[in-house]
Amino acid sequence: MASRRGVLGLAAGALALGSASAAGLAATAAAAKASQKSVDYQSHPKAGKGCNTCNAFQPPSKCKTVESPVEAGGWCSQYKKNA
Repeated sequence: MASRRGVLGLAAGALALGSASAAGLAATAAAAKASQKSVDYQSHPKAGKGCNTCNAFQPPSKCKTVESPVEAGGWCSQYKKNA
């Protein structure tokens, strides 16, 4: 039979491991973003297409796929129009 202290210790360890894993995943996601240079980012729209109409844009100046900051009126080669 497990002691109360042993069970609590295991639970605390599991919580700490879960927090570390979540932090690691967030850091990996941030590191996985493309550089602005690699996607030909420019701070002005191209052919009427701009970050503010892209599905990856996160107002006011973030992007899900490209390193931030980005301009709402900017553009890059990963542009995908909002559905």
